[in-house]
This record gives sequence, structure tokens and C-alpha cells, in this order.
Amino acid sequence: MQEQDYILFENYLSGNLSAEEIAKFENKINTDEAFKQAFTIYKDLSANLEHEIANHENTTSFKANLESISNKYFNKENSETKTVTTKKTFSLYKFAVAASIALLMGFFVYNQFSGGANYTDFNNHGTLDFGVRGEEGNVGLLIKTTKAFNNKEYEKAKEYLEELLQDDPENVEYNFYYAITNIELDAFEKAETTLNSIKEGDSAYNNRATWYLALSKLKQDKKAECLALLRQIPEDADDYHQVKKLLEELE
Repeated sequence: MQEQDYILFENYLSGNLSAEEIAKFENKINTDEAFKQAFTIYKDLSANLEHEIANHENTTSFKANLESISNKYFNKENSETKTVTTKKTFSLYKFAVAASIALLMGFFVYNQFSGGANYTDFNNHGTLDFGVRGEEGNVGLLIKTTKAFNNKEYEKAKEYLEELLQDDPENVEYNFYYAITNIELDAFEKAETTLNSIKEGDSAYNNRATWYLALSKLKQDKKAECLALLRQIPEDADDYHQVKKLLEELE
């Protein structure tokens, strides 16, 4: 879990998300067990701390200590995370949320893989370049797919790839990048079904499919399954240094 996840939790609880954002959030709750567990703990801690802090309203030292935590997590200048204004503006609740985040971050650091491996350290997909390929009528769609994927607009890229696959369902390259978009969107079952098919096939994408199967397991915190897949990748595979690095972090 990252800091922006906890900010997202708070904005969901405060009713500050759009209908589209709520739908996306609730879908992730239903499909990502780690995310669901983090949200449940956050919600409980936030509620408990709000109650506790209300009972210590006049304790200066207590508030000062929490204010320090709040400043650390909520008032970072030049942060890449977009600042979102919440409806709950009274300071004590802000302190409660900050304290919750501090506790939760400690909890998830403790529960990470022993080597500290994280999916976001390895999801370097490179630059997609479908170029001008196929039938003339597909050129515009290929360009849109390339742009969306490289801009990390995975919802759009997935939709475009689905269109491409309607006309060419056996295209290994389309299927491969379609699987990646599904991993990014936490649609793990769909991604792994596609990748397993590529892995068992006879194409230049075999080893890369195995690598992304391992990354899918990594993102789901399934360490044993991730390791088993990594050990299937031969040392002469492209970018094996990444495989080796992840193995070293997990073992």
C-alpha cells in the first residue's frame, strides 16, 4: 500500500469521490484482497482514533504529536500526489487520519515480502510501438492503443486492444499487451488465462509471458507462486537481470 491509497480510502469514506471513482474503488475492493484488507483496517483505525482523540481534545501534547504526523503525510510540498480537500475539516479528525496512516504504513511494511519486493519496482513495460501495421482501417486504432498504453491509460488501452482482438484474436502481441493492461487493472484471472496460453505456445513471447505471470503473483503478494514461475525462466531470456534481481529479493 502507498500513501495515495490511504488518501483514496479517506475520500471514499468522506464521500468525495465521483460516481465513476466510487465504482472503480468498489470493484477493486471486490477483486483485490490486499486492498480490501487495508481498507477495512484503515476504516476501523480511523473510527477508533477519531473517538479517542475526541476524548483528548484538551491535551496539548497529544495534539502536537499528531500534528507532526499530519504534517508529514498531508502537507508535503511539491508532492506528485494530487491534494484533495475533504469535507471533514476539523483539525482533530485530520490528526486521526494521519495517525491511522502512520500505523497502517508500519503494519504493511511488516507484512511485505521479506526481501521488500514490490510490483511497482518491476512493472517497467517499455515503450509500446505498434507502428503502422495491418489493414489500413486499423491504423488509427493502433495509434490510439500505442498512445494510451504508453501514457499508462490502461482502461483505454484495454478497450482498444479488445477491438483489435475482435479482428485478430490469435495475435500474440495484442494478447500479451492485453494481459498487461489487465494486471495493471487488477483483473488477475483474465490476465493469467491469457498469459498461460502464450506461455504454453510457440512464440517469442513465451519467457516474457512467464515473467508477467510472476509479476501478477507478486502484485497479489503470492510469494511462493511468484518464485516458482521465476525459476522457470532460463538465464538466456531477454532482460534476465530483472528476473535475477527479483529472485534475490524474494529468496
